[in-house]
Amino acid sequence: MRKTFISILCALIAPWCMGGTPTPPVVNGEVFPDTDGNHINAHGGGILEHQGTYYWYGEHRGEGRPGKGQRGVACYSSTDLHNWKNEGIVLAVVNEPGSPIEEGCIIERPKVIYNPSTGKFVMWFHNELKGQGYGAAQAGTAISDSPTGPFKLVKSGRVNPGIYPMNMTEEEKAMSWDNFKHDWWTPEWYDAIRKGMFAKRDLKGGQMSRDMTLFVDDDGTAYHIYSSEDNLTLNIAELDSTYLNHTGRYIRLFPAGHNEAPAIFKKDGTYWMITSGCTGWAPNKARMMKATDILGEWEQLPNPCVGPNADITFFGQSTFIMPYDGGFMFMADIWNPKDLGNSRHIWLPIEFREDGTPFIMGREQKPDTAQPEKEYKLVWSDEFDKDGKPDSKIWNYETGYARNHELQWYQSDNAYVKDGLLIIEARQCDKPNPTYKAGDKGWRESRERIECTSASINTRGKKDMHYGRLCVRARIPVGGGAWPAIWLLGEEMQWPSNGEIDMMEYYRVNGEPHILANAAWGTDKPYDAKWNSQKIPYKHFLDRDPFWAEKFHEWRMDWDEEAMKLYLDDELINVIPLSQTINGKIGNGTNPFTKPQYILLNLAIGGDNGGDPDWSCFPMKYEVDYVRLYEPVQTAAL
Repeated sequence: MRKTFISILCALIAPWCMGGTPTPPVVNGEVFPDTDGNHINAHGGGILEHQGTYYWYGEHRGEGRPGKGQRGVACYSSTDLHNWKNEGIVLAVVNEPGSPIEEGCIIERPKVIYNPSTGKFVMWFHNELKGQGYGAAQAGTAISDSPTGPFKLVKSGRVNPGIYPMNMTEEEKAMSWDNFKHDWWTPEWYDAIRKGMFAKRDLKGGQMSRDMTLFVDDDGTAYHIYSSEDNLTLNIAELDSTYLNHTGRYIRLFPAGHNEAPAIFKKDGTYWMITSGCTGWAPNKARMMKATDILGEWEQLPNPCVGPNADITFFGQSTFIMPYDGGFMFMADIWNPKDLGNSRHIWLPIEFREDGTPFIMGREQKPDTAQPEKEYKLVWSDEFDKDGKPDSKIWNYETGYARNHELQWYQSDNAYVKDGLLIIEARQCDKPNPTYKAGDKGWRESRERIECTSASINTRGKKDMHYGRLCVRARIPVGGGAWPAIWLLGEEMQWPSNGEIDMMEYYRVNGEPHILANAAWGTDKPYDAKWNSQKIPYKHFLDRDPFWAEKFHEWRMDWDEEAMKLYLDDELINVIPLSQTINGKIGNGTNPFTKPQYILLNLAIGGDNGGDPDWSCFPMKYEVDYVRLYEPVQTAAL
């Protein structure tokens, strides 16, 4: 096999459609310029397609606090979703004292839908009145004959006054909270919120409406979805045929759940909603929920984000989900509270697991200004150029049953070098287990027969890594039961206080293949690990390349005093900050990732994570092209 020390960098280029419906670009926090070269100042907004043109409506923001310098709702237009023309302010703040949109008010989350029966473009937005902070919590509406405005304010007020939600029970409606004296945030207080204390508080004047979105269903019915009850509860309210008024049919969704920034889409008869927690301008972990009836029961699901910075929604907060021919695009804002107009945009495609559940894969965010690439010097490598056994100056072997209740018996015979590759081969067999003990309850000793053999090799005591860059190019088996890995362990202390880095694992999670990138360290309990783990559905890679499994891929770790960054083919999969990897009491509060680690390559079968083996795939081959360790030039040993 031809070798090269230069990795091929796969540039992430925004896709263009070769005709028909355009494909949106991936946007990841960089400046997103309009056709005049200015960063697009349209935040918390959404996109409307009308007669082949896309209109992006959003908050025009000034510098500093909300309301300061805000001119109203901005609009940009595009025919290809890449090049956006500034159409100006389509709903402007006014100088009229007492107007709901008097200059100094706060306009947030504007969304526009088109009503074909009236020929009007209808805008809804979260409206806060001048001088009242976030106390008004009103929903504003405006209409226009043109998508580029001007929009004329129709009204602003709270929602559904005097009307109870459809899913509030008669018992809850009859409850009185006049003498309720518990402090906020106590279990009793949360229970009261869930039973409708705040919904009943606001009944006469109407429900609060803050962060919001609009959704038009397949039958043309429109819905207003908004945060209510001091942002504690989401409401979904039906609109009438004009799209300007509520019908009075609405539900409370996850009361006391603290959801805001709703974004919704529908696929194959299922409604999906992504929301944010309530942490002000600071990012947090996204939430996801689903339903088969928009005014029915909703189910709460885990965070849909995966990849680097998934637990803070890639530094952003959801605003809209844009459908396009071929998929859906997740839109979010990276808020900059000191300069809200310069808040950045995130556009990432929504992907789907085998069971149809959506997920969003993060990307590595690039700095605005080009930073010089860190230079690395090769310290050592194994190119596997000599046929025979792996180099004994570098590699050791594990023997026997190792861990995780795996099926394979490790032995040196299953690792060999041929034609420029290290091959770790798993083979089905039927032979006696030399450690078998009749009646023994241990998982190793209770097995009378060995079902399969494989190999696990490591560099312990011969080669280690302490910061730098590690690259491993390999082709992994993906058949049933396969659990290949590239990982590292520290030599000090017992696991997990010695630290574990999984540059690559492949196995099934709930029956679906995933590629993982993890790290583990110690807690206060023996053999109890704290994990930072990213599980990326294998489908994410297969959808890009149906022949992915037939090809070699490069796994890479960049490790320094601040973090470990784990990549697959130059796509950042996980970031593990060393500030978080502190051992518990058993590890004496040390940080295992400030010390050297040795490298392991193995192919496990079955066990706790591998799943049932597909014996028709055997023998399985895990092929490694090279292992290369680099150090930064400025710190490389002389």
